[in-house]
Amino acid sequence: MTQSGDQIENPVTGQRMVFRQTSAETGGEVSENDGFFVAGGFAGPQHVHPIQDERFEVMSGEAGFMVRGEKKVLGQGETLDVPRGVRHTFWNEGADELHVRAWFRPGTPSTERFYEVFFRLAREGLVDRHGMPNLFLIALLAPEFADHVRLASPPWWVQRAVFALLRPVAGLLGYQRRADQLVRTGSTAPAGMGGGA
Repeated sequence: MTQSGDQIENPVTGQRMVFRQTSAETGGEVSENDGFFVAGGFAGPQHVHPIQDERFEVMSGEAGFMVRGEKKVLGQGETLDVPRGVRHTFWNEGADELHVRAWFRPGTPSTERFYEVFFRLAREGLVDRHGMPNLFLIALLAPEFADHVRLASPPWWVQRAVFALLRPVAGLLGYQRRADQLVRTGSTAPAGMGGGA
């Protein structure tokens, strides 16, 4: 189980995440993390958090945000609030390391587990250059984390329909076992990555 102080890394997106407060530790009030991004690092494709409001504060460096199709650049000490349901993503806009603190309210049981699982897939070389696993794994994993995050497009009902069609095929190809293992065990960081992981 993820605890405050645990950290994980995603070598594809160039992100290191340190959990400051977990959903479990705060009784679902908030999930708080620090994200550290190398030059060129990014937070993945545009997405939405359907039931969570997200607040960002740039601790150091320069962050580029895309929110509702509009680019914003924030520097140290600046904050940005992204209401639930609003499409967004962000990245390191500068040449130095970016440090961003983020709060999700409310926290959900799947908030921390989402990052554990997808960062683990990246470490195992099972994602593309955008940080996304193949469509079969997405079909199996996305519904598990839908209360935390969804791809911004196509609409969620279309995604659900496609996932439903792909799940039986994914099972036949052997992806179901891997997805079940990831969801069941999460993705504690490998030894030496800090915290209780």
